[in-house]
Amino acid sequence: MRTRRKIATALAAGTMTAGLLTGSALTASADVAPMSCYGSGKAFSTTNKVWPAYPKWAKTTSQCADVNVKARVGAYVQACFDRGPDEPHKCYRKRWLSQGVWDTAVTNVPDGKKFYLKFDRHTGGVIAY
Repeated sequence: MRTRRKIATALAAGTMTAGLLTGSALTASADVAPMSCYGSGKAFSTTNKVWPAYPKWAKTTSQCADVNVKARVGAYVQACFDRGPDEPHKCYRKRWLSQGVWDTAVTNVPDGKKFYLKFDRHTGGVIAY
């Protein structure tokens, strides 16, 4: 009887370990892209509710497909992009950023585009783009 219990316990432990290893491998591979994007994040704070401060621009990179913000304070944000000389800036609709979590200011942005962010209040945090 004891031998059967030991075998059953060993099989159950082996099955759990295999499940944990498989689950960990799937989670790790699924998180690679976001972690490399978020890992490139830079601290920011707003001046006059705009980042970066005028007349500077930020430029999208290949590290992230979106402009991602982790704000210290919940706020609305609007992403605006440069369309070239003599053209008005292209501003997207405002989006709500929840406090302390990664949110997206704008999605599917091409690499190398100049942009700035307008907030409805002073805030700071981390930005990855």
